[in-house]
Amino acid sequence: MSTPQRRTLVYSVRLSPQESNAIQKIADTRHLPASTLVRAWILDRLEQEQDG
Repeated sequence: MSTPQRRTLVYSVRLSPQESNAIQKIADTRHLPASTLVRAWILDRLEQEQDG
């Protein structure tokens, strides 16, 4: 029997080319996809907000 898939949401965020490039540079230095880096940042901030 397979494990049921969680439903997830996708958020669309508008960034300037400069913001996008800055994120991509940081992601590249960490050898991560930019989306993974941004998701980690969002989850970190969410945890901070919930703890505060």
